[in-house]
Amino acid sequence: MALMLVCIKFIKSISAKLCAVFFTALLLSLLFTFSFSASAATAALTDYFRESWSTRQGLPHNTINSISQTPDGYLWFATWEGVARYNGREFKVFGREQQTGLPDSGIRALHLDPKGRLLLGGSRGGLALLQDQQWRPVDPVSSLVNEVHGDNQGRLWVGTEGGGLFGLNTDGSRQQWTRHHGLPSNTVYSLLHDEQGGLWVGTAQGLAYLLNGKLTAVAKSPTSPVFALAFYNKTLHVATERGLYQQQADGFVLVQPELQQTAISRLLVDHHGDLWIGTVEEGIFRLSNYGLEQLTVRHGMPNNRVLGIYEDREHSIWLGTNGGLFRLRDAPFSTLSTEQGLPDNFVRTVLQHSDGGIWIGTARGVARYLHGKLQPELQLLPDQSVLSLAETATGDVLIGTYSSGVFRYSKGQLTKLLNRDTGLLSNEVRAILPLADGAIWLGTAQGLNHYQPGKPMQSYTTREGLTADFVVALHLIDDVLWVGTGTGVTRLINETFQPLPLSHLDQTEYAFDFFEQREQNLLWLATDRGLVRYRLDTAELALVGRKAGLPFDKIFQVQADLHGNLWLSSNRGILRISQQDANAVAEGTATRISYDLYGESDGMLSAQANGGSNPAAILAQDGALWFATASGVSRVQPKRLADFAEATPPVVLEELLVNGVAQKIDASIELSPDSDRVELHFAGLGYVMPGRIRYRSQLLGFDAHWLDKGQQNFAEYTNLAPGRYEFQVQAANPGGQWSSAARIELIKHPYWWQTGKFQWLTALSSLALVLLLVYWRISSLRHSEQRLKRQVAEKTAELQQKANSLQAADAEKSLLLERLHQQTLALAEQARQDGLTGLANRRAFDEVLSKEFIRSQRLKQPLVLAFIDIDHFKQINDTWSHNAGDLALVAIAEKIRQHSRVVDCAARWGGEEFALLMPSTTLEQAQSVCERLRHEIMQLDWQDIADGICITVSIGVAISEDLTDAKQLLFLADQALYQAKQQGRNRVCSA
Repeated sequence: MALMLVCIKFIKSISAKLCAVFFTALLLSLLFTFSFSASAATAALTDYFRESWSTRQGLPHNTINSISQTPDGYLWFATWEGVARYNGREFKVFGREQQTGLPDSGIRALHLDPKGRLLLGGSRGGLALLQDQQWRPVDPVSSLVNEVHGDNQGRLWVGTEGGGLFGLNTDGSRQQWTRHHGLPSNTVYSLLHDEQGGLWVGTAQGLAYLLNGKLTAVAKSPTSPVFALAFYNKTLHVATERGLYQQQADGFVLVQPELQQTAISRLLVDHHGDLWIGTVEEGIFRLSNYGLEQLTVRHGMPNNRVLGIYEDREHSIWLGTNGGLFRLRDAPFSTLSTEQGLPDNFVRTVLQHSDGGIWIGTARGVARYLHGKLQPELQLLPDQSVLSLAETATGDVLIGTYSSGVFRYSKGQLTKLLNRDTGLLSNEVRAILPLADGAIWLGTAQGLNHYQPGKPMQSYTTREGLTADFVVALHLIDDVLWVGTGTGVTRLINETFQPLPLSHLDQTEYAFDFFEQREQNLLWLATDRGLVRYRLDTAELALVGRKAGLPFDKIFQVQADLHGNLWLSSNRGILRISQQDANAVAEGTATRISYDLYGESDGMLSAQANGGSNPAAILAQDGALWFATASGVSRVQPKRLADFAEATPPVVLEELLVNGVAQKIDASIELSPDSDRVELHFAGLGYVMPGRIRYRSQLLGFDAHWLDKGQQNFAEYTNLAPGRYEFQVQAANPGGQWSSAARIELIKHPYWWQTGKFQWLTALSSLALVLLLVYWRISSLRHSEQRLKRQVAEKTAELQQKANSLQAADAEKSLLLERLHQQTLALAEQARQDGLTGLANRRAFDEVLSKEFIRSQRLKQPLVLAFIDIDHFKQINDTWSHNAGDLALVAIAEKIRQHSRVVDCAARWGGEEFALLMPSTTLEQAQSVCERLRHEIMQLDWQDIADGICITVSIGVAISEDLTDAKQLLFLADQALYQAKQQGRNRVCSA
């Protein structure tokens, strides 16, 4: 500052205007060099995660005039259709209504005063105060309100459109300042208090200052409209329609020549000390150690006109525009895209080079990231879609493409290394594995190649033992080459391909990636059914998939961070799971695994990560993880995730519903006896990850412990007993601390019959009634006893006579019943037996099948059904007569009976078809029995029936394993019989 004053005096002493201009420029350069060194922005403006809201998401109007945040954590947005309260999930709108007392819904200004009151000002001079969720109307002023402020004494200051400045005192009195009192203009746009208690007033024609009731126009201030004021680096800055001015000892100096003709609407100094500059037509600027940066509609802003800027407690920057709400915030993930210089947003592969650089393969060539930025001078193959990258032992980079084979980048030179003309099976190269001796394994869309300098190219396909020709992943462990393909994994061991069976793991096929943990003797496989673990020491396989709680099947890449977690990429986001939990599931000591899923709301431009080529995810040297996605390359620094959990979101009770009717929330709520259903809605007021906020609640007097609500933000209780309860709820970010509890007392009153007096009276009355009933009952029983004795004596004699006659009748009836029983058994046997063959008929067989199928399901034992059909039976009847056919049926039925056990059930199913049900029998055993039966029938001598006759049978066998219904077993056996017929008859087929 001393240097500034010296320079100004020196400039005044020089008459030459050229010298004055020169030294002024020198002064400003020195000042803003100091400003930049004092700022500490953590990220470039384009690296912030950006989100926007409009009326589509619940705002009442797309013009956001002002923004503020109340002590309870709510964010408030002033619009022309009311003020919107935001809890991170939804907006609630307050407008012209009895609750607020505002004369109109149009809200122009918001301000949180030192006493924690939210001040609202708007059209028709409307004013209101909100404190502790309670509204208090304030008598309106005479003109539209442009700005409101509150001071430490509780006074309100109101800047209006044409009505000048109003001061509202705590005793209800008010004062007004206009041009008549010294204001440059009766239109006031901005207000700012300083440390001396003075009030700076920005008007349509310059600046004024109010101190101790005395108003003075500020000399040499800009005469254009002053839209905003801020203290930046302890110096007053003035935003006008013709640029940004800074107060100096002898006046105001225009700063930032780039903004000289820019109409500036808002100013904000954030917690880093950086200056945010909102404009009328050019979006938002930020002045920090990154210099002067700009965001406009080209970067996603809803509109270039900025009407409000606000930094919330989580240090997100909120911008109110003419087209909606816009937010800039830090996020777990950041993404490099074409906006930062990437040649294309579709990224297939990413490689950590030993020199510290990161190579990124895109749909339009390769880019290199080094020293915190992309290197525009090193962007190769702009006409190629790059699928794979690898570094050789000498530091060269191998680049696999979609249609042109493999290129080598060495010492600044790019050369074509391999393609179809030099022996590659395909120019589509999805995986590259360089070896220390200079040899290279290459996975292509048509098979596997082995390149050795100076030797012919070797090729391997399914003919040589690969499980599939589409190769997407390669890995080497102790001279064993692991090959991931579209239909499984193959290992090359001692020049022989050996498949690794995976289909038993939920029908796993694709193997997209290998990740080895040599210290733990583990190899992790990213597959289309989840994460597969292979123990290198015991060759055990285990699946961590949907059944263990993963939200989807297909996993593209596996990477471990430095904090004991595994990161999994997919089409639907990036998963983080604990290595310890994953191993517990794989070993069977746990059945479920918890996870964190990251996507667009966490900083990724697209949750769709890319796979099918390698490497598509890496652990960088600084511990960050990089993922290839459909919209750029996304990166996350795991150690920073704890920072996002540190902020504890305050929790508030938002709504109380009793029997579906909203009630006013107070510290204590009395519930009527008919309050059958009580709902409490609450919100954790965090805005960085609102969808991840978790809750727990407890109703003291009802719940024995805290209930984990997950992301559910309401609790419901039905049929509470009369009594006194206290509901409490807490919120937390994932991995963070629980907030202080929001509490509310609930007192449920009883019905009159539930009161203590009534219950005592009821108990005494009940006791007296019981005693009276007991006395009456005893007396009644005595009279009944005497009467019964007389009746018993009379009846005894009568019954004795009848007993003698009945005894004779009973003997006769018993004989008749025995004869009827024998006849019934005979008829029942005939109803369940085939009259020709003596086997069970269809009805009896259906009953046995139903019982045996239920028994097999209960005991977990197999049940086999065989259908036996006589081949060309119609020809027997037509050629040798129906009598010959009947004799054949009887003979075959006898042969089936001979091959049946006691527990088996043989039946004539219908016509020439028989059924044999075999409980507790495996499919192999049943096939053996049926084959013997078929062979013996074929060998039978049929000459006794007719000359030249030869009879064979076809048999279909099915087993009940994995079936849930007996009808399915019938269907499968019938299908197997049909198959035997189709394959030429006289054979046994199984389903």
